[in-house]
Amino acid sequence: MAENKAREAQEKERFFDETLGSLHRKGITLADFLKYTFNPDKRHIFDWRWRGFFQQRETVKEIFGYWTGAGYNHATHSFIMEWAVEHAKKIIGRESKAISESKMLRKTSMVVNEDFFLQFSLENITARLRELAPNTFAIFDTFSTTQRQKKELKEKSQKKQELAQGSAILALLRSKSRTNNYAQSVIGTYLMATGAQRQHFTIFSALGIGMSYHSVIARPSATKPHSEKQVVSDKETEGDAEATKVKKRKRKTPGTLYLLSQACRESARKIAKSHLFISVYDNVNMMIKVAEQILGRKNAQENGTCATVAPLFDAKLEDIETKHLDEGIINAPPLKIDNLVLTEDESELMDDALVYTILSVIVHYGGELFEHWKQDLAKDIPKSSETIEVHKTPLHPLPSMEIDENTITGNIQVVEEINAELQLDPENPDYEKYIKFIAGDQLTIARQRAITGIRLGHEVGLNMWKHFVLVTGLFHAKIADVHGTLLTHFGVSSVRSPGSLAWHNTCLERIPIVLTSLPSFRTCRDLIMISLYARILHCLLLVSGEESLEDYGRNMKSWATLKGHAKEILTKFANADCVQELREPRLAAAKRAEAQEQAKAKEQAKAKRKKTDAATGGVSSVEGDMVFENGCLFLRDALLTRLFANAVKSGDSGLVILVLKQWSFSYRGNGRMKYAHEMLHLLHNLTNVWTKEIRKVVTDNWLLNPTGRANAFVEIDLVQEHLNFWIKRVYKAEGGGHSWDWLALVSPCVEILRKLATKINHELGTEQGSKHTIPDLEKDIIRLMNVLKEHDVYEIIPGRVVDPQDRAVPDVISVGIAQLSHGNSSNPIAEFNQQFDRLRERRKLTPITDELDFDLPESMRETAVGALAEIRINSTELLHKELSDEEHESSLSDEESASEGNLERQDQDITPEMEILLMESPTLQRVDEDDVALDMDGWDLDEESEDEESEEEDEGVDFD
Repeated sequence: MAENKAREAQEKERFFDETLGSLHRKGITLADFLKYTFNPDKRHIFDWRWRGFFQQRETVKEIFGYWTGAGYNHATHSFIMEWAVEHAKKIIGRESKAISESKMLRKTSMVVNEDFFLQFSLENITARLRELAPNTFAIFDTFSTTQRQKKELKEKSQKKQELAQGSAILALLRSKSRTNNYAQSVIGTYLMATGAQRQHFTIFSALGIGMSYHSVIARPSATKPHSEKQVVSDKETEGDAEATKVKKRKRKTPGTLYLLSQACRESARKIAKSHLFISVYDNVNMMIKVAEQILGRKNAQENGTCATVAPLFDAKLEDIETKHLDEGIINAPPLKIDNLVLTEDESELMDDALVYTILSVIVHYGGELFEHWKQDLAKDIPKSSETIEVHKTPLHPLPSMEIDENTITGNIQVVEEINAELQLDPENPDYEKYIKFIAGDQLTIARQRAITGIRLGHEVGLNMWKHFVLVTGLFHAKIADVHGTLLTHFGVSSVRSPGSLAWHNTCLERIPIVLTSLPSFRTCRDLIMISLYARILHCLLLVSGEESLEDYGRNMKSWATLKGHAKEILTKFANADCVQELREPRLAAAKRAEAQEQAKAKEQAKAKRKKTDAATGGVSSVEGDMVFENGCLFLRDALLTRLFANAVKSGDSGLVILVLKQWSFSYRGNGRMKYAHEMLHLLHNLTNVWTKEIRKVVTDNWLLNPTGRANAFVEIDLVQEHLNFWIKRVYKAEGGGHSWDWLALVSPCVEILRKLATKINHELGTEQGSKHTIPDLEKDIIRLMNVLKEHDVYEIIPGRVVDPQDRAVPDVISVGIAQLSHGNSSNPIAEFNQQFDRLRERRKLTPITDELDFDLPESMRETAVGALAEIRINSTELLHKELSDEEHESSLSDEESASEGNLERQDQDITPEMEILLMESPTLQRVDEDDVALDMDGWDLDEESEDEESEEEDEGVDFD
């Protein structure tokens, strides 16, 4: 066989040599022969081009290898290389042209709106580019990947390498045509969203992966003629045919930020046209700082207002007609104490919810041995019938307004500005036909209510201001509760008051808290929560008899037993009735001591001192245990705070209302009187005024769900506070760019910009600080559990008293109930009903001007108008007097009043006494991001799988 093959090979070579010799003798070159053979215009009997040549792939490869191998000289190599490069250039050029013609990277061919940014994906763009330019990417693959990497590269690293290739090609395509700028526009806007400096824009633009700062923020040129004539002097133009020159103005192209802002504003207008929307607004304060102060240029604080619009969930137009609101107000029964006290069914649901709250703390903070109970915990969630269905709430921030909403005039202007921005026509009959829902903090709601009170009976139509439903912001209600709880249970940092928050703060070695200058809201809330968690786990050991949580976790085998222990904690250690029983003997002794002092007629100072000693526990021979009593009341109050947070997160408006009913009493007991009065308005509306349909609209929309995930609802006013923070801290210009015009441009985009930043960080970088995990509180909890155990805080020791500088903590709920239920006509509920009745009667009145016959003689008409003016002045003074007479009540409602006859003088009509009543109450500050975080606990949110998380990120959604 081998000899035959060798003989055949020799014969082939002899034939080839003879053929080449024949070509040479006839003066034909091999090139001429091959040209003839491979000319597509020539037809041969045999298919020499395909079957005779290219079908023999291995042989053809060998021939190409000869041409580029060492057996040929440099000139041949250069010739082959030049041809190959030119051919590759043609291929790559065609692919590049195909990409440009596809317009997939052309910003001008796209609509710049929310989807323009949120649907951006470098991974998807790279995949599409690879489809359109496979040969180009093949070259890039060889250029950027070694043979070893091809074998050993992991999927994650390979993905990063592909993204790098896509980024490089995008930069090169941008160099080829400035219209291939989609990716650069998104990255440039991302830089703006993350607060990058101008130099960063310049560098990224030079590298071809970004846009210039001006291209992002540019606004379009103002509308002007296409050309304007430039006239020069007559002396210069004599005899000159070109005396007039035409100067063309180049029109500025709007930047991506401007286009996005306009798109976001248009989206909000579309929502508003349906009349099914709720608006929330809050003040925003900007500190404008300058590096060097000169005349007319100095540091200043600017006060304005930011607003957001959200579509109403599960609402129908027929349910929100203004006539239903009027009927509800006219037919509403008076508020009674029974409307505030929990019914039997409500009390049962409240107890179940409190037990679940205790269980959730145990499972999440008890340690690893409790984690297997999470499934049982999820199955045992108590829910009311008013739980909101899980849905995603689109947010539509509006342009910032340079309006101070701390005045009545300012609140009117804010509403008018919102209407103008949303292009709502107040003259349209549908505008007044449907209710407008406004949400905000207590001051905002009180001022809006004051406007209604002023205008009722004095104006007609829209000017009566009676087509608004005011929704109290629950986040600010939560702040008021934390503030009151902290002041009530803070106590003194002393071993003799081992259950006080002040002592716990000291034991945790945290920064000292001064009640006259409280820290931020989050700091105060965290102190209350960590103390609550430690107390619950400590009480768990007490009711179970176990020595440690580890022992309990190993020995506990039944969820029913764990649930029974949680019920026992609630019954034994969060029971106000038990506290009252312990205090009754001491109170009786104090009364006897006071009677004896009065009988002996001792001097007042000494009597006062002895009464103080009795109140603070100076007499230790009587029964009771102040430390235990204070601990029980704190556990009860803090559990309500924790339950409220859980109810908000789960979207359970029914449970939220139950907690608000309790807070309507505790606000009075802990001194949050403005919110105590606001609760009367809110609960009266919920129980007696609003129809079932209006109540459902309110309770379905005072909590929003920006992510669309279960257990991720947030208060509507917290959403506005959160957006305000990002507007102030992240999306503000540098240097002289600070202005309200700039804020008005940025604020509608703030939500989309935040989502874009999160999306890019997730896809290309890391999300620093955007993911919340359970804080490592183990050491803090153990420290406080040891303190509670060492001092027997939850063991009854008869006669034990707190530090002399401390006091017995009041039962704030019982104090509030007592204030609201005492029998005389001046109690807060009676005064509230009187005020409501007055406003209801004024709602029925028709203004005199609406009944004037303007065919009257001029003198009679002037008399009638003058009488009307006098009536308005008197009514204003009466309203002021009513507010002054109700000082302890009205001071809490902040219901301002002024003459509506002259809008610009409304605030000037407020008397000095009213000015004091209208001052904003001290509250806990919101300083940084943690104070307005949409998730303050981490473990409230459902845990997502990586696939679910990726799907959310593809939509540009992430509110953690």
